[in-house]
Amino acid sequence: MSKNVFLIDDDGVLRLMVERMMRRIDNSLVFFPCENGRIGLEKLNDHLEDDAESIILLDLNMPVLDGWGFLEAMQASQWSTSANITLYILSSSTDKSDIERAGQYACVKKFYHKPLSNQDFNKILEAS
Repeated sequence: MSKNVFLIDDDGVLRLMVERMMRRIDNSLVFFPCENGRIGLEKLNDHLEDDAESIILLDLNMPVLDGWGFLEAMQASQWSTSANITLYILSSSTDKSDIERAGQYACVKKFYHKPLSNQDFNKILEAS
């Protein structure tokens, strides 16, 4: 069974690059590009199957609903305890308070700084 990847980032070029890099590693991945957290929540709700493994790659700074708002909504939902969902923060922020704040959410597996390397993507796919 393939894995779902929800790319939640307002940068369209980054979404395209991440998808291409991850497809080189595993071309069976199913991608759901999302421009902001609101769209991410909608697509997650529409496409999340109980038995499907899903990876969420979440930016923090976006319009409409940012990553923090997404994390709050996720924490309040049934998804927060799902063993089938692995969430990673992908951010250009180097602010220690952002890293510490992200660590307070049980659903966040790891905080990655942009840009990510092939090795980072391999780690994400191996751990998920």
